[in-house]
Amino acid sequence: MNHTESQQSASRKQRKEQTRQAILDGAIFAFAELGFDAASMGLIAERCGVKKALVQYHFETKEKLWKAAVSELWQQRSEALPSYFGDAEKASNVESLRFIFKQIVRFSCDHPEWVGIMFREAAQPSTRLDWLFETHLKDDYKKGLAFIEKAQELGYLPPLEPLPLIHIISGALFYIILIAPVTLKATGEDIRSEQFLDIYVDTLLNMINSGNTTQNGHS
Repeated sequence: MNHTESQQSASRKQRKEQTRQAILDGAIFAFAELGFDAASMGLIAERCGVKKALVQYHFETKEKLWKAAVSELWQQRSEALPSYFGDAEKASNVESLRFIFKQIVRFSCDHPEWVGIMFREAAQPSTRLDWLFETHLKDDYKKGLAFIEKAQELGYLPPLEPLPLIHIISGALFYIILIAPVTLKATGEDIRSEQFLDIYVDTLLNMINSGNTTQNGHS
């Protein structure tokens, strides 16, 4: 292969990857907005400005496209959140908790489609939920519980049952994303602002630790 042919091959490969990524991005938003059943391959192709056959060329079936889209989202989350997210050994002080909670909300604000897909799929049993749990959520639960237990051991979270506690915290961190539009409309408050996030996370931690004398003694 000569130099020109090599350049052409590299250019074709780059265009192919760009098309694949564009389809993935369009699929992520479609699945989050409409759900798996309503987001057809044809609709995703139309949104991406490509032919349906090209979507099928890259992903073959809607199920394969959905799995690739979900994995792309989880990869984005892993890259966006701090490297110690889920690392129990790094829960060394209350400031660590504040920072982690704020980073989770920030990512969710920037990627509401992640929250949308997660809540849609977690709402009812399905083979997609089985795959999502085994591929991504199972590890999330394991790391999340380990983090909560370590924070409790260090006295920065109250000695409550870890599983209910992680659901309470997760619910509080994700809920504001789901109602962000109505919050802005009703109050004019932008939940993405640093000021709001600081107040919100501090309120959450204060509520959780209101009876936690160990944590209050460290503050």
